[in-house]
Amino acid sequence: MTHLRLQRTRARDAIWLIEGGATLYDGREGLPMHDATQRWLNEQRQVVVDVDRLVALYDGLDDAR
Repeated sequence: MTHLRLQRTRARDAIWLIEGGATLYDGREGLPMHDATQRWLNEQRQVVVDVDRLVALYDGLDDAR
């Protein structure tokens, strides 16, 4: 669970950076080719949703004991 929570924290940090104006680019040999900011933002938001769901399942198992 620690790994999942750390992953969620990293994703939230990336979301915060992007929403604050950071941009990310796919590149080749050091040259930016495509703006990947929106794709990265969507992926990080999905990580948060998935980890929240998994943590809820895990907490539900603990409550059932």
